[in-house]
Amino acid sequence: MKQAWIKALVGKLAATATMLLFLVLVPAAAAGSLPVWAAVLLGVLGIVVLNTACGVLLPAQEAQPECQPSAVAPVQLRVVRGGRAA
Repeated sequence: MKQAWIKALVGKLAATATMLLFLVLVPAAAAGSLPVWAAVLLGVLGIVVLNTACGVLLPAQEAQPECQPSAVAPVQLRVVRGGRAA
């Protein structure tokens, strides 16, 4: 029952934490207080966490088979009262 609610809450929390990580990561790398290799490693980790969080938050899409439009048979119009085709 509450499993979906908890999953959505954890997903939102992970997405928010990842965005805050990016917000702190860029100025820290620019100021030189964080080595470049650590910034790249944390950036990749943040992208993986954000991808996972978004995968949890988005509803699962069912695979629908590709529908090929079938050839439409021509419709024969017939003349009805008043001389107009229906």
